[in-house]
Amino acid sequence: MKIAVIAAVCLLAGYAPGTGSSHRVARIWHGRVAPQKADEYQKYLYDAGIKKIRGVPKNLGAQMLRRDNQADSEFIVISYWPDRESIHAFAGADIEKVHSLAKDPEYLLEVEPGVRHFDVVVDER
Repeated sequence: MKIAVIAAVCLLAGYAPGTGSSHRVARIWHGRVAPQKADEYQKYLYDAGIKKIRGVPKNLGAQMLRRDNQADSEFIVISYWPDRESIHAFAGADIEKVHSLAKDPEYLLEVEPGVRHFDVVVDER
């Protein structure tokens, strides 16, 4: 995922460089689907993805973002964790690896190989 996209996501989520918040980690996943499948995928992503993330011990919450373009619809999922060690309960040993949902091959235009993790340094929501 391009750095510019990640920076924009962080700004949309209310984060900016600085200090002053308790330590948390944001796990950011990105995927693209054909526009005609976007509504169906959004429901699937919520039911099979967000609900699963929320059920993992120590998860601090999750957001799903969507942007519709002419050629595709983009989804970003940001999940929040107290530390990287907590993410292992969800992602396994390699927390940078994408763990696709069962029906992702039916929806996604491509599967990105990894997710990104960022320390949340400011959250003023």
